[in-house]
Amino acid sequence: MDVVTICRMKLRQAVRGDEPTLRRLRLAAMTDSPEAFGSTYEREAARTVEDWARWLSPGATFLMEALDGTAVGLVAAVPDATDPVVHLMAMWVDPVARGTGAADALIQAVVAWASAHRASTVQLHVEQQNARARRVYERNGFRATGHEVAGARDGMIEVEMTRDGS
Repeated sequence: MDVVTICRMKLRQAVRGDEPTLRRLRLAAMTDSPEAFGSTYEREAARTVEDWARWLSPGATFLMEALDGTAVGLVAAVPDATDPVVHLMAMWVDPVARGTGAADALIQAVVAWASAHRASTVQLHVEQQNARARRVYERNGFRATGHEVAGARDGMIEVEMTRDGS
């Protein structure tokens, strides 16, 4: 995917060499909204450069950057190993970029990537109490499937949402 400028920001697919940026964004996400993720700050901080490089493949990770190059958002598209499904994961937008359309652009990048890779469905899990995130996903065509799963943390419930991959 080429660089696309949106709302005075740039959307691009992460590449080798972006590992420090992925780490910084993920740790910022874990600091800002730890309840929204199934991981922990400690787990993410312990990842090696090789771990972050593996994050980039076989799927895609998209970064939202301010025009000065500062990364302010990320999302990962991870293909399912057995079904024509792409999982939208690790979505986060820095508070300074919320309300700008950055989240919509990141989600649409995953949907476009899924379509280009012939996925029939894009699927995600969102923390049940995260109403703001659920509204963003619904605005982008996702609907709750009725399935809920226990999250990685005690007491966490995640709602499954899907949308057509095209």
